[in-house]
Amino acid sequence: MKKLYGVIGYPVSHSLSPLFQQAAMESLGIDAAYVPFEIPSDQIGIALKSMEVLGVEGFNVTIPHKESVSGLVAGKDRIATIVGAVNTVSRKADGWFGANTDVGGFQEAFRHFLHNKIKKEVFHPMVFGAGGSVRSVLFALRESGFHRLTIANRSPDRARALLDALFPPDVRKNVTVISLADLSNQGVGECDVLINALSREAFQDSFSLLDRVDCTGIKGFFDLSYRPDGLPTSFLKFGLSLHRPVEDGLRMLLEQGALSFEIWMGQPAPRDIMAEALRKKLGRSPSLLT
Repeated sequence: MKKLYGVIGYPVSHSLSPLFQQAAMESLGIDAAYVPFEIPSDQIGIALKSMEVLGVEGFNVTIPHKESVSGLVAGKDRIATIVGAVNTVSRKADGWFGANTDVGGFQEAFRHFLHNKIKKEVFHPMVFGAGGSVRSVLFALRESGFHRLTIANRSPDRARALLDALFPPDVRKNVTVISLADLSNQGVGECDVLINALSREAFQDSFSLLDRVDCTGIKGFFDLSYRPDGLPTSFLKFGLSLHRPVEDGLRMLLEQGALSFEIWMGQPAPRDIMAEALRKKLGRSPSLLT
């Protein structure tokens, strides 16, 4: 009997996960289907119960459900518990089990992006945004290490609350929180890498400020989002105008999806097959660096 997997979100029709997950399953002869489930936020609890009845074996979770699903599963792994966000769910004997592969996906994509060019003893990234997706990024940066970290958000209080939840006091003292409105007055030029976790809409509203700051010291631009057509986002276009290395969220999507696959299937994910599926769809590599 064909097993059923999927991805839940709202909206979710744009998701590329079904494309490369299905390709991975078929390449290994796994009799399974991976499909999108578009679920509004007010129906998420009912949806999880319905998926259990339908016999769904596992599913990914995307915006805006990662935090709400974290509170609905029967159990969670260490990272999902600390971060408070779940993006991978598996069927267990006692109910749904939540995991977070966004952290590992970001770490691998970011490692590939930097190629270990910056030592953590002097590493100073700046992160834009304090929404749900930032939780995984901040935890990943905490685990890999940094010298200093700056978080810029419309609401500094929201960023500070996130900081208090994810960082112990001895690390917190090395983190600065600023308002996006004050971006032109802050030391952006002292940072090594700019990491954007704002939506494309929020970027358009806020990042005219980048034109007014000194970005000559920035060594790279990393955007968690990606365009469905594979082209660089507005944030990355700014980085390209400065002739800096840029990377979007497509490789992170691939890496977190591969980790999800390995949780469900208990075997290594065929990353080359998954990457080729994306390449055929978008006409480019999952990484803008290659």
